[in-house]
Amino acid sequence: RWFLASDPETQTCRPIVERTDEEVLQRFRERSVLTTEHSYSVLRVTDEELVGLVGYFDLNTRNRSAEIGGLIGPEFHGQGFSREAVGLLLEHLFTQLKLNKVYAQTAEFNNRSLKLLSRLGFKVDGRLRRHHEFKGVLYDDLLLSILAEEYV
Repeated sequence: RWFLASDPETQTCRPIVERTDEEVLQRFRERSVLTTEHSYSVLRVTDEELVGLVGYFDLNTRNRSAEIGGLIGPEFHGQGFSREAVGLLLEHLFTQLKLNKVYAQTAEFNNRSLKLLSRLGFKVDGRLRRHHEFKGVLYDDLLLSILAEEYV
């Protein structure tokens, strides 16, 4: 529901597939047993309400890297959940999985994500030109990463 409420076209450059709540839950369960990707619930500490999801995928054990992504429900934006959740995910990926690099991809117009990634120490690696269609316009996507030695 958050994905659809967050204007899905801003969240991904891939085709949007609408799923029922049960289909989403099933996909979430299936991902929990994979070794190359994993999703985590983001809960508000005060009442354990689910406020979003973060996770990693495309885990590459050869070069010790993974891509991250996440989604916080629109009604929970601006409350620090993304920063804390992604920070904890980075800690896990660098300290427990011993990754060398964590990367993310986002549209050039996604200022919220770009600001968060920059605050966490990510640097722009490259640009996928005219890669993300939104409302009939093709925008660039940015690739950002943080290396283990840059992680504080």
